[in-house]
Amino acid sequence: MVIDGYQSLPDCVTKFHNTVYVRGWFHHPEDELQAVRLVGADLVHQVSEANTPHGGVSAQLGENRGFFVQALFARETAIEQLSIEWTTRSRRLIAIPLIQFAEDRTSRFETRFLLERFKSLIEERQATSLLDIGGRDRSRVGKRVIFPPAETTVLDVIAADGVDVVGDAHRLSDYFPSGAFDAVYSCAVFEHLLMPWKVAIEMNHILKVGGIGLVQTHQTIGMHDLPWDFWRFSSDCWDAIFNKRTGFKIIARAMDAESYVLPFIYRPGKYFAERSVGFEGSAVIFEKTSETTLDWDVQVSDLVETCYPDVADYNARNIPGN
Repeated sequence: MVIDGYQSLPDCVTKFHNTVYVRGWFHHPEDELQAVRLVGADLVHQVSEANTPHGGVSAQLGENRGFFVQALFARETAIEQLSIEWTTRSRRLIAIPLIQFAEDRTSRFETRFLLERFKSLIEERQATSLLDIGGRDRSRVGKRVIFPPAETTVLDVIAADGVDVVGDAHRLSDYFPSGAFDAVYSCAVFEHLLMPWKVAIEMNHILKVGGIGLVQTHQTIGMHDLPWDFWRFSSDCWDAIFNKRTGFKIIARAMDAESYVLPFIYRPGKYFAERSVGFEGSAVIFEKTSETTLDWDVQVSDLVETCYPDVADYNARNIPGN
């Protein structure tokens, strides 16, 4: 973010109950940061420090460009209700909404760039058919319209608005002929697949050679949609799923949206737990290079008796007014 020649970017803008913590860097070639603070209602106390070491920018901008501020509020306060203020040696005061500061960082997330790259590849390769796996309008978000010029077919395990085919991703070749699609896409689904390696084999069957895919999922996130929450994916794990044996090569991969990983109960050995990091987003772009000879002749019903999600519970929660 640049405001009148002053540059700044957050490393984190995070809330923990009624505490807000912000860390980042601030730079101007002819001025120096002297103080930083948060502004908002119900503020009880805050501590801050300017001109701290920041290894991420020291080589380009100079030493001690970092800062942090931690504020305690009388009650839980939304980030959207706060502002951040920087005061410089020249008495310049710069203030912006804290959410705007946070959004400047989220706009730079790598997985967003992977989505844009995937869209560009669809256009460059003149892909005309795309399968969206798990693409029902979850959380009132439908992605059918984001991949022009490809015609999108939506498969989901739930019959819902925007779903063309109701079915299990582990059985794609039961619903579609070999080589039916130029591209395949899946967002926030792979963590709910009992056998993601089997789904990769099925993707190979229904993609044309040269067809491309994008999977977006999570490396660190809270448990959800239980009992069908099975997996988390690092950027390195994709080699085990999209490889020459499954008939793919990886074009690009990324992890982003860093997350703190903290225990509910402190115990010895966890003193520096906040220094560990997880990544909410994990994504991979891949290309089908050949037909796979692998098979995984195991059905979901052979392994578990539950379903995703509990259909009665899903319908109850999605009745208008609930």
